Amino acid sequence: MQHILCSKGRGKRLGALVMTLVMVFFAMTAALPAAEAVTQKDIDNLKSQAASLKEQKSDIQKKLDKLSNSKNSALDQKFLLEEKINVLREQIALSEQSIQEYGKQIDQKEEELAAAKEEEAKYYDEFCERVRSMEERGNVSYWAVLFNANSFSDLLDQINAISEVMDYDNEVMDNLAAARQAVADAKAELEESKAAEESAKADLETQKADLVKEQASVEATIQEITSQSSVYAQKMDELEDDSASVSSQIAQAEKTYQAQIAAQKKAEEEAARKKAEEEAKKQQQQQNQNNSNSNSNSKPSGGGGTAGSGGYLWPLSGYTRVSSPFGYRNCPFHGQELHGGCDIPAPYGTPIKAAKSGVVIISTYGSSYGNYVTIAHSDGSRTMYAHQSQRAVSAGQTVSQGEVIGYVGSTGSSTGNHLHFELWLNSSSSSRVNPVAYCF
Repeated sequence: MQHILCSKGRGKRLGALVMTLVMVFFAMTAALPAAEAVTQKDIDNLKSQAASLKEQKSDIQKKLDKLSNSKNSALDQKFLLEEKINVLREQIALSEQSIQEYGKQIDQKEEELAAAKEEEAKYYDEFCERVRSMEERGNVSYWAVLFNANSFSDLLDQINAISEVMDYDNEVMDNLAAARQAVADAKAELEESKAAEESAKADLETQKADLVKEQASVEATIQEITSQSSVYAQKMDELEDDSASVSSQIAQAEKTYQAQIAAQKKAEEEAARKKAEEEAKKQQQQQNQNNSNSNSNSKPSGGGGTAGSGGYLWPLSGYTRVSSPFGYRNCPFHGQELHGGCDIPAPYGTPIKAAKSGVVIISTYGSSYGNYVTIAHSDGSRTMYAHQSQRAVSAGQTVSQGEVIGYVGSTGSSTGNHLHFELWLNSSSSSRVNPVAYCF
């Protein structure tokens, strides 16, 4: 009787302890920060984006295949190749993001596998302990225990005790089986994530190789266009129409990002106010230190030469030569024409910096300007950066003066690496001025 009751007590206490540990384990699992977890939905979303880019790339390739080998098609081919390069860059960025996500997922799966193995070991130890306990007690007949009851009340107690022991034994077995299945599932998911990561890495290498190939094709096409420039006079006329549409694009973009532009202006005004207060404090301190000669030799600061008299930064550090200045010029295709900006030659891939803080209102590709970015500034002015090899910012993004927004290239209506830089005093193309006068 006493032996049975002791077993009953130990069974209750051990069962309660196991259930407590299980509850604590799941509570700790639920408390993990969900924001850092990589879900299958995240991976599926990246796969969907990759499929869309693959389709875009395929459509562009079909257009390239349809072009004839005539000289008139070379410029069209250049534009399509540049569009394809932009898609390839997006694919590369997406593949790199996918690899990072798979890496995080693998880390998660390895943690889950370790936890599952630990849980399996715990339940296995519990199972072994239960087996040893049964061996130590020997073969005890449950019927014998029941028949040895001293009273009906004692019989009911014995039945309850036996029922609890049997339930506990079944629970130990079920927990062990579930833990082993969890280990097997975690191993399978880990291997699946590793295989997906390797596939993404292979895709990345293929995309990078394609990018090099297409860039070489563009260079070859540029050489063809340069050697046969007279053939493309009519096509160049058509391209000039693109520049006229940019003004309407900017006006439309400004409506979209009007709130951000206003917020940027407010932030700059607040920063200017604080700077003025700091300057006033410094001047007061200087006056307190030297009352007699406080202002005898003082001169306004030029910001360390970082920005010109107009407050604009030259967008290409170390490259100040202008190959084609702002103003009217003799064009071999159109005669006298207004060149609305200045062309600054620089090596391929040279970083392009924002001339002034503002909001990016356009970041796109056009057949004339190639990859170009337009930034709206809080004073109402606009700056444009054209023919980029690669854009580093997106529409709606707020940028600081001197922040890299792209890289020098020769996309669009261009046959050599350079930056076409424009400064608009407002959103109308008629307000274009010589940017050199505002940057030095």
